[in-house]
Amino acid sequence: MKKIILLLLLSLTLMASTAEVELKIYKSVLSSMFPNHQVVHVWSDNPKIKKLFQTIENIKIVSEQKDADILMLYKTKCKVPDKIIFIGNYALLKQCKDKAVGGFYWQKGRPNLLFLRENLKAHNIVLPKKLEEFIEGKI
Repeated sequence: MKKIILLLLLSLTLMASTAEVELKIYKSVLSSMFPNHQVVHVWSDNPKIKKLFQTIENIKIVSEQKDADILMLYKTKCKVPDKIIFIGNYALLKQCKDKAVGGFYWQKGRPNLLFLRENLKAHNIVLPKKLEEFIEGKI
């Protein structure tokens, strides 16, 4: 019984730290991509991310894609023109590499963050020095 409780506590701690890492990364990404916005309007197709973003100051979850400054996609294909798109899984990022400015996803238990140079330029996004190391020419 003690082993089960210990495993449960360990898994809850790991889950909490994963959420904390995601929260820090998304805060940094959004504030860097929209430095002049008082409030960033976000639309997402992932309920977990919507809940996470509700805890971030200066982020407002919107219900319509047309009202968003950025679309955070995890399942949906990229079909919305003229919106900044950020992807939450690698397979979808590969499919949407012509439209997405970047992505954040977990691979082999590690967080991966990358931005696509040409798509950043297309949206006139200049990232701060601390994020430049994550800019790639292609996937």
